[in-house]
Amino acid sequence: MGDPAAVDTARRLRPELSYSRDALAACADAEVVLLLTDWPEFADADPVALGKVVKHSQIIDGRLALDRHRWQRAGWTYRALGLG
Repeated sequence: MGDPAAVDTARRLRPELSYSRDALAACADAEVVLLLTDWPEFADADPVALGKVVKHSQIIDGRLALDRHRWQRAGWTYRALGLG
């Protein structure tokens, strides 16, 4: 899943990559989820709904955009850049 504003350009430049229509589709069967944008549609994602589609409920928050406790209460292993 890419930046919604740049996905058309990304597809032209990197057609070999896979692109998804939404966060749920992008996370399907994921071993780990990397949050690398603070766009609200991703930062406000529902950890319970995402937990139902991933292989492992593990997330790395690269933007410190998520409520760590909310994700942990939903059963996720939460890691963030810059946090111990």
